[in-house]
Amino acid sequence: MNKEQILTKRNFKEISDKVDKAYDNFILENVNDHCLRIAVFQGEYKWHYHNNTEELFVVLEGELKIEIKDSETVFLRNGDFIKIPAKTIHRTSAAVRTVNLCFEKTVEDTIFID
Repeated sequence: MNKEQILTKRNFKEISDKVDKAYDNFILENVNDHCLRIAVFQGEYKWHYHNNTEELFVVLEGELKIEIKDSETVFLRNGDFIKIPAKTIHRTSAAVRTVNLCFEKTVEDTIFID
């Protein structure tokens, strides 16, 4: 690999501004066995948990609501972050367009709750 492939500067806002769907969630970069994902969405995601993966959510824009089963609901705004432990049943939603980052293992182990 040459230096240009290794050292590529990117910008979260420029990337999220190009998203024109109500929901888009994709990997920005892989780091060892983890990845950095960006989610741009408005609406509600399904109840789920990750058997072997913790998630770290960081909000860049908007307000992310994270409902945690049998616990409190958390609201994250610009600059806020929270770690969701493995096996924690939760769902995310956003009343307005929201951009968040998520650090997690690259191998997905999402289990949806009906």
